[in-house]
Amino acid sequence: MKLYSPPTCPFCGRVIAKPTYLSVGFSDLEAGICECGSVYVCDVTGFNRGTAFVEALLIACAGDWDLAWNLEYNEDYKEIWIENYDLPSHSIMPPSEKRRGVLCFLKLVDEIRSAKELKLKKLLERSNQEKEIPKVEKRKLNKNEMKDLIENGKISLLIAYHVAEPLNLNILQKLLYHPEITFRKKVVVALGEVAKVLVNIYPEKVLDLLKRLIYASADSAASAWGALEAVGEIIRNTEDRFSIFIKNLLAFMNYPEYRPYVLYALYRVAEKNPQVLKQHSYLKLLNYLEGSPPEIQGLILKIFEKLNSKEILSYLNTLDLEKDFEFFNYETFSFERVFLKDLIENIKKEG
Repeated sequence: MKLYSPPTCPFCGRVIAKPTYLSVGFSDLEAGICECGSVYVCDVTGFNRGTAFVEALLIACAGDWDLAWNLEYNEDYKEIWIENYDLPSHSIMPPSEKRRGVLCFLKLVDEIRSAKELKLKKLLERSNQEKEIPKVEKRKLNKNEMKDLIENGKISLLIAYHVAEPLNLNILQKLLYHPEITFRKKVVVALGEVAKVLVNIYPEKVLDLLKRLIYASADSAASAWGALEAVGEIIRNTEDRFSIFIKNLLAFMNYPEYRPYVLYALYRVAEKNPQVLKQHSYLKLLNYLEGSPPEIQGLILKIFEKLNSKEILSYLNTLDLEKDFEFFNYETFSFERVFLKDLIENIKKEG
């Protein structure tokens, strides 16, 4: 039995993992990233070296074309080629056994690499998520099929059907108006998970859905039950891509009947991406503290707790410490009783 050498990174000497497809660059060449930060791309034919180099450069720059084309060889990055690579066995073959395959290794200088490290990490996480999506037939689900997927926690399968047929968003939107509140909350969370993946494949479909949800909520003849919370969940799961819609959510605070839905939506955003909410006029929420029901006061307190915003400190003495409200816990999908005094104590400790 012949044993051949596994390829090692020419920059650090570590054995590298077998290259695979990364949906970060622009081609379908197999690639990988060493622990030291170097990027390597495989050209099995040996005739597409230019494509392999550009792929490695683009991956290293986290998809930033403008940066990639302005980098200088040896000054901003180093490039090393490994010959006689065999992809199926993931081995460097001896000179006596010729292979056309090559590996292009490219490493950016520390300053540029560290600046792109976080974005590249997020792109790779997205790539891994897309790989894990099951393959399903392209078809529209009926409401009962979709309901079963949500109830049974089969979110990856739910996402797969939306990737295969984005028109399923129309069916999912209808489930937001389910009369049972716990299931409605599950739909909201599921929609956020779908949007997190779909925004990278069909961003226009997610944008259209957001607009429909806002319009539906503004329609006095329709129910706003799950629509506004769904807007918040989409914003929560798509970083700052659709943060412009936060101003639409805040506008609904002018109407008392919409306030709980708006505040739950903003709470979910603040919980995961507080900086996104801080970019908008969140301080106007303080105007709704005095004289509001405990649920409204409590949700505002929770939002400011997540934002670690000191502006709320001067308002705390005006609240009734003995009041409590039912708060929906998205981790357990159940209600729990929360006292305002406990929230106030937490905020004061952090302040």
